[in-house]
Amino acid sequence: MAVLLALGGCQGGTTNLLGREPLYIYVEKVSGSSGNPANSDSLALLLIDGFRKLNPTVDIHINHYAADRIVPAMDFRQSRGLGPDLVVSPVITALRLHEQGLTEAVALNPVQLDRLAPRFRNDFRIGNRYMAIPLLAKPQVACFDRRRVSDPPATLTELLELSAKGLQVGLPLQLVDLLWTASSFEADDTLLQLVEHPPSKKTSTPVLVSAEDRRQLEDWLTWLAAANLQSNVSFAEDNSELVSQLERGDRDWISCNGNWLDPLNRKLGNNLGISVLPGAEGRPAQPITALRVWSFGRHSTGRQRALAEAFVLFSLNKVNQREMMLFSPGTLPVNPDVLVPTKSSHRLAALATSLENSHMMNFSDPEQTVAAARAIDFVLQRTVQGELTPAEATAMLLSNRPAAALAP
Repeated sequence: MAVLLALGGCQGGTTNLLGREPLYIYVEKVSGSSGNPANSDSLALLLIDGFRKLNPTVDIHINHYAADRIVPAMDFRQSRGLGPDLVVSPVITALRLHEQGLTEAVALNPVQLDRLAPRFRNDFRIGNRYMAIPLLAKPQVACFDRRRVSDPPATLTELLELSAKGLQVGLPLQLVDLLWTASSFEADDTLLQLVEHPPSKKTSTPVLVSAEDRRQLEDWLTWLAAANLQSNVSFAEDNSELVSQLERGDRDWISCNGNWLDPLNRKLGNNLGISVLPGAEGRPAQPITALRVWSFGRHSTGRQRALAEAFVLFSLNKVNQREMMLFSPGTLPVNPDVLVPTKSSHRLAALATSLENSHMMNFSDPEQTVAAARAIDFVLQRTVQGELTPAEATAMLLSNRPAAALAP
């Protein structure tokens, strides 16, 4: 028995004594989401049960890691030849793992990859290989308490008007979660350029920031500063705090992403309302949609790699993508052949509209992306707290741009 248990717990290239073929999967937990591990397990079981019917000898093992632990854990285990066959994570982690040589790009069957919409796969292409394969989309939406909000705001102007009448509004204070507000002022493209092309990055083509770009950026920062002066509007640096406030009844309306819909739904039930985020007149909000992606480990045997590829392609077929969409409240499929029942579900309609209008942050330099976003977050925090005027904040965001990159 001891020998069997030992063999069953080892990651390696041999089938164990019971004739089972092991497949090891690491899953990154959503930061701050206490409900995520159980939800991930349940989603995994949906896939595993179906996959085992086709591959009855497969023995799949799943381990969860916090966002700040998965990369060092991979590094440690890979150095001993014990890395996983597959990893499920956000895009930024997948980029870090690939950059550090902890995962490798794979060449999957191009016909089967047609299951993915082009917008979901092209950013991960390296020649004829893919460094990651999208699994699920998690769009941003508005979450509210139906007992207090009967008609959710459609524009940012309406949002502040309702807050002036008593609506308790919660907003995030991080660029990745707040970009949707900038899109109403057409400042979102400028902000994405600041993240993609910070001054520290040497690019062959300078990024042009025009006087109109600067004006739009200052208009957005002015709106943020004005919103914070509303007695019924509060900003939170942590999405989990916004969710807790809505659950406790301290907030009536918040912006949230798909990762939080499952715990909110369990807490509020039918009282949870979901709608698209408010934009501007004639211009929908353009939030950022988060992706969960597959990455492939480097130490799989030929048979394990074949099983891992088969499992990934299995997760992308229409049946499984539909099942995951219906099972997880904040999830949309990445397979374009899956019909999203938007007419029968307000939740799915809001998610689908958000996805249609969204940005997706898939950048080539993950450490630079994180550092640039944090620098912008620091400026946003000081602006909302009143330590910087919108004009000063705009100047600070653009102050380190190379002179040649500034358009008149």
